Amino acid sequence: MNPSFKAILPLAPAALLVCAGCGMEENRAFDSLADQVHGVSVYYSGPSLDRYYAEMDQFYDRPDADMWSQYAFQDSLFATGEYFPDLERHYDRDCVSVEYLQHRVDDALEQWHTSPFARGLDFAGFCEYLLPYRIGTEEPEEWWTDYRATFGEVLDTLVAHPGVTLSEFCEAVNGVLPEPHRSYTGYPPEKPNGKPSSLKRILGGTCADYLGLTTYLCRSYGIPVATDYTPQWGNHSKGHQWSAIIQGDSTYHYMIGEPLFLAREKPFTFRLVKAYRRMNSPQRRHPGRGSRRGELPPDLQNPRIRDVTRYYVDVTDLKLRHLRKDGQSRWLTLNVFDDANWSPIAGARRRGRRVAFRDVGLNCVFLPMFYRNGSSVPAGWPVLLGKDRSVRELIPDLTDRETVQLTRKFMDTLARQRADSLLGGRFELADNAGFKDAYSIAVPDTVGMNFQTAKIGDGRRYRYVPKQGTSGNIAEIELYDRDGQQLTGGTILGTYAPRDKFHPMGNVFDGDVLSYASCSPSQEEMPWVGLDQDRTLELSMLCYLPRNDDNFIREGEEYELCYWDGDGWASLGRQTGRRATQELVYDNVPRNALLLLHNHTKGKEERIFTYDNGRQIW
Repeated sequence: MNPSFKAILPLAPAALLVCAGCGMEENRAFDSLADQVHGVSVYYSGPSLDRYYAEMDQFYDRPDADMWSQYAFQDSLFATGEYFPDLERHYDRDCVSVEYLQHRVDDALEQWHTSPFARGLDFAGFCEYLLPYRIGTEEPEEWWTDYRATFGEVLDTLVAHPGVTLSEFCEAVNGVLPEPHRSYTGYPPEKPNGKPSSLKRILGGTCADYLGLTTYLCRSYGIPVATDYTPQWGNHSKGHQWSAIIQGDSTYHYMIGEPLFLAREKPFTFRLVKAYRRMNSPQRRHPGRGSRRGELPPDLQNPRIRDVTRYYVDVTDLKLRHLRKDGQSRWLTLNVFDDANWSPIAGARRRGRRVAFRDVGLNCVFLPMFYRNGSSVPAGWPVLLGKDRSVRELIPDLTDRETVQLTRKFMDTLARQRADSLLGGRFELADNAGFKDAYSIAVPDTVGMNFQTAKIGDGRRYRYVPKQGTSGNIAEIELYDRDGQQLTGGTILGTYAPRDKFHPMGNVFDGDVLSYASCSPSQEEMPWVGLDQDRTLELSMLCYLPRNDDNFIREGEEYELCYWDGDGWASLGRQTGRRATQELVYDNVPRNALLLLHNHTKGKEERIFTYDNGRQIW
């Protein structure tokens, strides 16, 4: 634990914090912090956590420290299983000292009055977005002085410059910190939020890590910032949280390493249909206002959140009728599919058999459900809320069946992008070492997201040449002889200079569809990857696979198509995938049904879809 917190004073009631020598603003600021302290704020400490931070500090001091070595090092720390078995919970009301709060108030007030980024911020906004001393379960530190001491050489001069803009500040921050990589998922679930003094040194981590780093850094320089989040994406598993910078009536999205975006202009990777803001004080109009305990999930009953969906996306009030009867549930939840289950993102009180969910994002499938003490049951049919605000109930027509052709079990957004990255590339086949007079096959504009086939003639050497300036990502290349047998062996050749040790040229020929080779886009020489078969062979075709997510139809794997029947998923039968077709055909599918394709052999990424105009619509 931070030495400054080893000898602490019990926190006095808010009224005792008021002193004769303090101004009105300072007293009111103390009252605001006292509300935070006397709430449910906690932090954790323990020998194992102290040891973890000490080991990470030693790692950061290593000359070879980088993002990938940090991930490997942390994995080694957590490999033994439960890494934090001795954590103790500390309530702020019992531990945080008056001296600490005094320092926080003094510094925050100074930043409020002097920072060019806090101009026009009223006192309520100051208490919400500038004053708070913590964001989660991290150990309290005087991070504001620490961060200015660490980054002040660059940022102090910039902030003092007349007319400095928020964009210029964010660009400067991106320049003084290593390029972030927000993908680490190896933390044990019991690990508390990152300690501020450790976060400032990270080379890679989770979105929560970088949210903490952004928040501490912004507030150290008087930039009002909040935590906004979505409990669940509308078309993908899990949720997300990010930093929202408040400037007058505008909200900006910022995460270290990214450009600054107006909230409405932020291009999220997945579909945002509900967003909330964590607040420092209880809100009079919080989303669960009026609900009783057990009528909504606890997260939706939290009085310290505010609905901010309309700041980010177009919204509408989703009004549903003809709900099922339920005499016990006064409130309903609005749910989206999280790849396995229906996950609640909002709540509303029903009026008989009607309900209206306020400020809902568009272009998503929702399911209304009755919620009682942790259990949920459907309250109606799934509804597709269109981009045009139309509402379509997905009630399967059991009297009208259709034939569907399925090529994937998961949405194709990233898969399509990765397949398209091959456009402009080509395959070459030759009998000589220099590929003189090589036979060339261009990647077609209609390149698919699964194994692709090209007819070729005889040859000894073949290679893939990506479009200049691209990363050359490709997962597999296969050769087949005149009898349709796949050829093996040969010598791997090429000029790919891998960006890292995880994507070497050998990945193209290892039979693993998820591994891929990659090169540096900045290479001056023409990069290529290929194989020498040591002799001229009679060939019939070449198969290649773009970098992919392994969610296309795989040979030998067992699939099951299901539709939502009002109470759950009903089976339409099982089939085994074949390499020859890479698709499944079902001729017994009810029209207007919500569908889900399971892979019983492996994997966990599965998305709901409809089948319209001969296509899977995710």
